[in-house]
Amino acid sequence: MKIFADECVYRITVEFLRIQGHDVVTAQEAGLVGHENGELLAYAVSAGRTFVTTDMHFSNILLYPPSESLGIIILRIRPRHLSDVHSVLGQFLKTVSQEQLAGALVIVDREKHRLRRG
Repeated sequence: MKIFADECVYRITVEFLRIQGHDVVTAQEAGLVGHENGELLAYAVSAGRTFVTTDMHFSNILLYPPSESLGIIILRIRPRHLSDVHSVLGQFLKTVSQEQLAGALVIVDREKHRLRRG
């Protein structure tokens, strides 16, 4: 899967995704550190990538309609629950394709994921 990781996503999470075989570009690599949320999401769409973030602002579907994206995945992650969230995220990504994520908002926490269509 092609993923664009927000600057707030832990480096260890980016490495986890890459080890799982995903093509990940980070905000740092794209030169987008400090850019507005809307710009980050627009970049993900223009680059054909699903957007992964820890920023809960992206859960506001009025400001960031998932229907206008290739998928938004929000990680509710804390350092002490890192491996749990990675486990849920890894299992979830094995069950969906990039096409199935288009237009969806997914919240991943240490116990489960919730998928919502925009």
